[in-house]
Amino acid sequence: MGMDMKSKIGKPLGTSRWFDVEQALVTQFSASTLDNDPMHLDPEWAKANTPFGGTVAAGFWTTSMLITMSHDIGFIDAFGESEGGAWYALNYGFNHMRLITPVPVGKRIRAHMGLRDFEDRGDGKFLLTIDVEVEIEGEAKPALVAEWLAMIVRS
Repeated sequence: MGMDMKSKIGKPLGTSRWFDVEQALVTQFSASTLDNDPMHLDPEWAKANTPFGGTVAAGFWTTSMLITMSHDIGFIDAFGESEGGAWYALNYGFNHMRLITPVPVGKRIRAHMGLRDFEDRGDGKFLLTIDVEVEIEGEAKPALVAEWLAMIVRS
């Protein structure tokens, strides 16, 4: 296991499909986090009072989409297939994360991920450090760049 993953350090893990940034999803996220900011919820207010031309997704919504995008790429799912047995992945946090460009509702986003590092932590635990860039369709600058940490645990 360790040697196989170590050979992938510095290489792309993949690119997710495009995901639509829909107002209903942004509204649901805002409700679940008790965030009533009109910048995320009120298109007319956002058009009149921000430079974005309408509502934008919360930065934490974009961040939360990393899970879905990683499953779409499939590298964490493939980890379990190559190892066999029961396993699970935990979001372990970030070494670094920046929200570069607000994501307008109505746009599409996708993630590019690469393996920065792999560490065998013993006791069936493996720490992956993943380079992430979330692209906004048609925008020059990314929505998000990060060093994301995932702990893979075999039970």
